[in-house]
Amino acid sequence: MLKSSRFWLGAGLSLIFIVLFFYRVDLKEVGRALAQANYLWIIPGVALYFLALGLRALRWRVVLKPLGSFPILRLWRVLAVGYMANNLLPVRLGELVRAYYLKQRENVGMAAGLATIVVERAFDGLALIVVGIAGLYLAFSPELLQRISETSGVSWIALASLIALPFVAAFSVLLTLAFWGDRLIGLAVRRRLIFLPKTLRLRLESLALLFVQGLATLRTARGLLLVLILSLLVWLAEAAMYFTIAFSFGLDTLFTSWWSLGAGILVATALSNLATSLPSTGGGVGPFEFFVKVALVSLGVAAPLAAAYAVVLHVALLAPVTLLGLVYLWSGNLSLAQVTRRSQAAGMGQEVKGAVAGGDLK
Repeated sequence: MLKSSRFWLGAGLSLIFIVLFFYRVDLKEVGRALAQANYLWIIPGVALYFLALGLRALRWRVVLKPLGSFPILRLWRVLAVGYMANNLLPVRLGELVRAYYLKQRENVGMAAGLATIVVERAFDGLALIVVGIAGLYLAFSPELLQRISETSGVSWIALASLIALPFVAAFSVLLTLAFWGDRLIGLAVRRRLIFLPKTLRLRLESLALLFVQGLATLRTARGLLLVLILSLLVWLAEAAMYFTIAFSFGLDTLFTSWWSLGAGILVATALSNLATSLPSTGGGVGPFEFFVKVALVSLGVAAPLAAAYAVVLHVALLAPVTLLGLVYLWSGNLSLAQVTRRSQAAGMGQEVKGAVAGGDLK
């Protein structure tokens, strides 16, 4: 892992964003804001986060439906372990851990499981884009994008493109694979990759077909609509958490109404979470804090207060689900190191070998 170029890229970008986050911020004022905060608001905030996690489990159940029927509470457990791993491990290794844990508990192949996780991430991006546009519209502030651009030091067009286009592109690719994946895989493997040894060619084809199985929900308008609605509900619930914790720092007194505060929170929710798709360390540390601060400063919040809020908010997002995921692992006599090693060692090779040997995939 330490030898991975992606690991060092993520660590480097996180460090850059952390430096930018603290750049020209009075740390004494940040400390004063932290000391004066009313942390009781974190309790309902965390409750709202777990509501969002429950909605994620429901959404995942819908995405997994073509592969079988899975109880929401069991998926909740797998989700908690996966999110815990993503918070503690770099380069999104938590997604591999979640797919492995799903395979162990629900007997879903890792390739198909990973495909459903990719579907979730694509819909998260689309939902956040909608949430961000809604926040900008409700803020009734045409110059807000320009202020965000000035605060972040990046053109808003470039910023929007960098953050949003990958999700739009990923969604387009997933739809294409869902409807025509079988044909495309057959064409690519049997004709374009015909120079490969037959055994390797069959394994690649089997792996790709297993992945396409996890995209089955996208083949129906009902499935697409239901997953999109649930994705919007997920992020509205999480935005409600952001809104609630804003009261810890008296942000409500800085806006003309709760309505305007809510609009600003929607923008901050979308911007900060879309930014965590950039390579970074576990939990998106660095990009998250920086863009929460950028959004709030653009709305007129003092930089030290915005920084204090961003730090506490991120801790409230990461700590409870990380602790819950660790408890679930420990209750099964497992550790994060064990499941990480096993998920990396298992990969998807064993199930592909089994599929080829058993003739399950032609």
